[in-house]
Amino acid sequence: MNLQPFCFPVTERAVAVDDATSPLIDIDDSDSFLPNGYKAIVREDTNEVISIVKDSYKLVRNSDLIDHLLRELATLSYAFKIDSRHSFVDNSEMRLNIIFPELLFHDKESEIAFGVSVSNSYNSSKSVKVEFSGLRKVCENGLILNTILSSFYSKHTSGFNFEGLGSKLEEAKEYFPSIQERIHRLEHLPVTDVLMEKVSDKISKRLAEQVIAEHERNRIHNCSQWELFNRITNHISHEIEPRLQAKYQHGVSKVFGI
Repeated sequence: MNLQPFCFPVTERAVAVDDATSPLIDIDDSDSFLPNGYKAIVREDTNEVISIVKDSYKLVRNSDLIDHLLRELATLSYAFKIDSRHSFVDNSEMRLNIIFPELLFHDKESEIAFGVSVSNSYNSSKSVKVEFSGLRKVCENGLILNTILSSFYSKHTSGFNFEGLGSKLEEAKEYFPSIQERIHRLEHLPVTDVLMEKVSDKISKRLAEQVIAEHERNRIHNCSQWELFNRITNHISHEIEPRLQAKYQHGVSKVFGI
């Protein structure tokens, strides 16, 4: 995958507001405009204003983040690949999904590769965020492993840096038996009305209606919860635009406890 589109140049520029006595603003003369405590984040190659943020906002460039990540990945003993289906970039945000094909758990039909998802924004909507994810090889369904790894998140993703990424992965592997056990349990649990209500309320009513057509509602109760999980994650991965996928994947993780 070409990562160049993720690494466009950005810079910080002053935000100036005239003082109402003169329409002329001299950016080098602070007396010619009102102080406001804000600055602009600008895309340099197109001269587009991406966002207006407070002066205290710390700019973390995608290019620096990705360079640091790739340097750490290169030191690992595990092979990795970039999951382009669940990665995206626009002026304001980016998400890069890395998959480790050798770090696997499985269900009855498919292997699921463990992964790391890295997010960043230039509009203060989120700081640098690292999450652990997965990619089911059948149909390439993406998933976020949020519930079972919640205690691991709190330990490692607050102020996360990529140094020692290998040791963090080894620690995360200790949770694999719990993830595997949860998958096995979902494969044997039936879909209930309570679960369907949670899918509609906690993920999205519209998504639930799109995934489960009206004429299938009676038949869906003959499916396992894992089959429903995979139907929903398949829809998210193939029908929802990449920048919105994580939002829905979080909801799925909470509802199904994975």
